[in-house]
Amino acid sequence: MATIKVELPTEIEQRIDRLGKETDRIVISCLNAAAVPMKRAVLEEYDRSVGKEHVVRYGNKRYIYGQRSTGDLRSAIGATRPRVNHKGDYDVKIGVAGDVPGSKISNGRLLALLESGARSRNQKGLHFLRRAKKASIAAATAAFIKKFNEEVGNIL
Repeated sequence: MATIKVELPTEIEQRIDRLGKETDRIVISCLNAAAVPMKRAVLEEYDRSVGKEHVVRYGNKRYIYGQRSTGDLRSAIGATRPRVNHKGDYDVKIGVAGDVPGSKISNGRLLALLESGARSRNQKGLHFLRRAKKASIAAATAAFIKKFNEEVGNIL
């Protein structure tokens, strides 16, 4: 499964620990704010990767296909609400929901195939989630910190 994990700076984690009973509400609103640039980066990298023509080489021949995306997978990309995982950490997952109508493959499996490629066919992956992670870490952390400072400023 393709995942993006972003760690918070330790000074923010220490400040969160001192909040007390307001911690859950503040962390959830901050994670919602941080999910916006992450989702935006995933959609931009998806458009760059899938929204172009594909070149397939078979032997000495080269076949060029136009964009074959219907937009169903792109429209299924979204963010979950913040949840507490089995380790006690908060998660916001950016991924896909549902299935492609009339297809035997789920959206999650299709996204994983696009990311890593099909090994049985020697296809290389597009690796757009890696690029999305690199592009969005700074923006997501900044959005989290900005929202955190606003929330803490309202309390203090």
